[in-house]
Amino acid sequence: MNDIGKKMGRSLLALVILLLAACAVPVAADDVGGITMPGTSNFDLQLSDGLTKFFKFEGGGLNALHISTDPESEPYGQVTTTEEQSGIFYLTNTGGRGFTDDMILMIAINGTIPDDFALHIRASGYQWTPTPVVNAPPAADEVEYVDGTYEGTITKDNFVYSPQTWKPAGNNQPGAYPIYYGQDVSDGSNPFHTVYIDLHAGTLGENSLIENLRDNGAVKIEYEFENLPTYASFNSYGWCNQSNQGLGISWTNRVSGVGSSGYSVVGTAPPGAGDVSPDGGSDGTSDASGLSGNEMEAPTGKCLHGSVSLLPVAGTGGNLAAGERATLTFNAGNGTGTLKTAVFYLFVSDSKKGEDGTGTEPQLTVRIDGKTVEPDETYTDRAGKKDAPVAATYVFKLEGIRSGDSAVTVENAGTGDEVCTIDGGALLLVREDPALPEIIWQVVAGCDAVAIDEEGGVFEDDAVSRAIFDDSLNLDQTAAARLLVTGTGSAGILGFNDREWTDALRAEGSVLTADLDVLPVLFPRENIAMLRATKDAASGGVLESRVAVLVTISGTPPSSGDGDSGSSVAPMTRAFIADNPIVKKVSVTLPEQRTPFHVEVRDLETAGTMQAPDAPVYRYLDIGLSGARADPTSLVVTFRVPPSWMEEQGLEPRDVTLMRYTGSTWTPLATDAGSVRDGYQEFSASSDGLSIFAIAGVPGRDAQVAQERAASGSTGNEVPATTPQQSSPLWVVSLFAAGVVLLIRQKI
Repeated sequence: MNDIGKKMGRSLLALVILLLAACAVPVAADDVGGITMPGTSNFDLQLSDGLTKFFKFEGGGLNALHISTDPESEPYGQVTTTEEQSGIFYLTNTGGRGFTDDMILMIAINGTIPDDFALHIRASGYQWTPTPVVNAPPAADEVEYVDGTYEGTITKDNFVYSPQTWKPAGNNQPGAYPIYYGQDVSDGSNPFHTVYIDLHAGTLGENSLIENLRDNGAVKIEYEFENLPTYASFNSYGWCNQSNQGLGISWTNRVSGVGSSGYSVVGTAPPGAGDVSPDGGSDGTSDASGLSGNEMEAPTGKCLHGSVSLLPVAGTGGNLAAGERATLTFNAGNGTGTLKTAVFYLFVSDSKKGEDGTGTEPQLTVRIDGKTVEPDETYTDRAGKKDAPVAATYVFKLEGIRSGDSAVTVENAGTGDEVCTIDGGALLLVREDPALPEIIWQVVAGCDAVAIDEEGGVFEDDAVSRAIFDDSLNLDQTAAARLLVTGTGSAGILGFNDREWTDALRAEGSVLTADLDVLPVLFPRENIAMLRATKDAASGGVLESRVAVLVTISGTPPSSGDGDSGSSVAPMTRAFIADNPIVKKVSVTLPEQRTPFHVEVRDLETAGTMQAPDAPVYRYLDIGLSGARADPTSLVVTFRVPPSWMEEQGLEPRDVTLMRYTGSTWTPLATDAGSVRDGYQEFSASSDGLSIFAIAGVPGRDAQVAQERAASGSTGNEVPATTPQQSSPLWVVSLFAAGVVLLIRQKI
């Protein structure tokens, strides 16, 4: 394919740079557009109708949404490239939550857009009033199918964003996530114009538990291009009113690696223009580091009376060259009850060509007790950039497993210089026993390679793999809950919801295992297990997330009088990502809370009837709770302040304090200053209750100042300093009668 970006010239307008309120206006000159995408998360996304929607996207968010040409038989979608200038495709949802309140359609056009370009879009799907309860789908009688939720024509003038080579996808390859499958994002000469359409329809999946949905609950898209000379790509984004990710857009379709889906249209080039498809990589990856973590969602859980175990197999194969073999051994044992499920997971890493180290998918022949078997599922991930070595997890569902030892022979079936490492494996066993309590088990299997790679832009907060268990659980009828985990590679930190364990992972050869009691931190829905790389992993290698199993056991929850076993009435701590430009997160601890609750953060223009603090105030906040059975026993507020405001006030980070209004006085709270990230100085403060709060500067308070991260990023993205009476938009675009202010930015 030819590089359209190199063939087609770009006219640049004259530039004028204007500073407003200590912030340069980030807009760029081109044939269309002018707004530079502010980042990959936490900004207001400009839509085609002139309105905005908050683009949150702090987590993974790549597993729930898909683009499909057949939503009934292929809800997980596929990658489609067509020359048809009109057609139909669907936006689907397979996430554990089961729904997305509103869908946004992204259209990306490669190269220069002609003046007579037009794209006609018609969307149809289900509408409902979003529920106020976190993760609660609408009821069947609350949804209505609307034929034509959006009908409109997109022209050249609708593309308000400056050209770029990537689509925003949160912490997934920030600033380098592909727009379409197979794209070489590193080729900066091949940009796309983008526009975002609010479709006014949501997606409903199988886990919404609503039957007989039209198009399987998908949003139907009908399109027709006029005068498309180059290449167009469609992507989907999901917005939710209530979820564990908070209010906003936090999901998109995957276009890199296994599970990718998308829809692209090759235009009709003028005579002699050649191939209009942009060049791209062959594997959907880019030169950005692939060591940031992803999300993996569990399918719907299963239920029976019995037990579940996840055991490492015996033996470590080590390095295999082409033609070499390794042997592993597993034993199903003689547990009580009837063996209902047996699954063998084979873990492989560092698959590459021996001559130049280029990563390649393993070519293996696997035999179990002498019989050649094919994997039922295969998951792969590159441990770094697009040519990095490949890790893989192979899933074998065993039938008629025999008692005693079973031998697994793994042969490297490559014919050249391919090498790989057999790390070992794990055996999942589910036994049915009517004498045991009823259990629900949910399994996440995959392969997610993570490591801290500061040169590649992957820091400690990015190198986190997440497994999401989204079944609804009745905590008042749950007696115990255990998290079973296996991984490989370097040691790391294991977390579950709002708790982390630094020593939970036990190494047995190259395989890491853990078995944790997680009842004290179990949520009624959307429980999240996290495998986090540490700085030691950065120097010693890569940590691969492989299998995670959540098992809940029914029965009467232990009471607080049961000593150490008291779990279900122990305080519940939960962290909420706030839909607020200044407050990032609020972690709340409630006594005996077993039902969903939600944190609400509101900006206040003034202190109201209260006397203002005797200190400069950056922002007033009202933090409250909904759905809580009792007042919180403690909370931690994570917030951020632009250094420009501190400089104006003559303050150092150690002087910034969160103050709480109690009685008739303002009390400074214990506040810690963290690192500078995305142009903000971050802070965290602890409080023993809710109230009205103020972010203020109190010299001499001496907040604990953490050492800044070595690569904390430029402060060039600071928001303008504000008075307490005004909100701080992330980006200010101002037009004056004297002229249009434009700024070209080559890189984000």
